[in-house]
Amino acid sequence: MRLGLRSKALEELIGGYEPGKIYHFYGHAGTGKTHLACYHPLSALSPRLTEAMRNDERVIAVIYSCDGSFDWGRFFDIYGGGFEERPELKRYVQVVRPVDFDHQHSLIVKTLPAFLESRGLTPVFIAVDPMTSFYRIEFMTTKDARRRISIALQRTGQLEEQLSVLKAIAEKYDCPVAVTNWLKANHAQEDQPWYREFGGGKGFEFYPSVSVRLEEVYKRPKIVKATVTKHRFGEEGKSCYFAIDCMGVRDLNQEEKRLVEKLEKKIGGESP
Repeated sequence: MRLGLRSKALEELIGGYEPGKIYHFYGHAGTGKTHLACYHPLSALSPRLTEAMRNDERVIAVIYSCDGSFDWGRFFDIYGGGFEERPELKRYVQVVRPVDFDHQHSLIVKTLPAFLESRGLTPVFIAVDPMTSFYRIEFMTTKDARRRISIALQRTGQLEEQLSVLKAIAEKYDCPVAVTNWLKANHAQEDQPWYREFGGGKGFEFYPSVSVRLEEVYKRPKIVKATVTKHRFGEEGKSCYFAIDCMGVRDLNQEEKRLVEKLEKKIGGESP
C-alpha cells in the first residue's frame, strides 16, 4: 500500500511512501520533519486501519518519538479524519519514547523484531523521529576529543545496525519506514557530497531509498523548501515548496507562491 501525502507538491516530488522502502527527511527544527515522518503517514493510513478494525486484523504502526515531539492532540487537530471519528483506532498505533541511545538501539534491533514475531503482528508503517537525537546529545555533551571520536565510531555503527534492521523489516513485511535527522550546524558546501549535510554516519547514505533536505525559507508565513538529494527510483535534485501553519503541512497559496517567485529571482532565478 503506497501512502500518499497531503501536499500535492510533495506528492509529485517524492511519489508517496512506497512499501519496503526507507524515507529519510533531514533539516533544522521546525521544518516539518515530524509531519512528514509521522503525521502525514498516519493520516494516510486511516482508511487502512479502519479496515483493519472492521476485519480484526493484526496490524500495527510504530512511531519512535526520540525527542518527544510526537503529539496525539496536534495530530487529531490537524490530521483527524478517521482517527477523529474513531479514536479507538489508536490501539493500532504504538508510540514509543526511548529514554537514551542504548534504549533506542535495543528497542529497534532486539525488541521490535521479537515483538512483531511473537504477537503475529504485521507492521504497516514505522517511523523513527529523529533517529540521531540521542547520538547528537551524547556527542555534543562530551568534552574530551578522544572520547568524542570513540562515541562517533560506536554510535554511527549502531545507527547503521538499526537502519539495517529497519530495512529488513520493511522488505519482509512490505511496509514503508520513515526516519528523520538533523542538519549539521555547518553543513556541506556546494562542492561537498550531500551526505555530509547531516550527522549519524554513512548508513543514512546507503539504506534509505529517498533522502529529502528540508530548509525554512520564510518564517512568517512559514515556507519550507524540500529538495530530493537521493532517489533510487526517481529524479534527484528537484525541489518544491510547502507551508506549515496551524492546520499542518499544505501547498502554497497564491500569495505565498509570489513570495517564492521573488525569492528565486533574488538568488538567481532558479526554478524549484
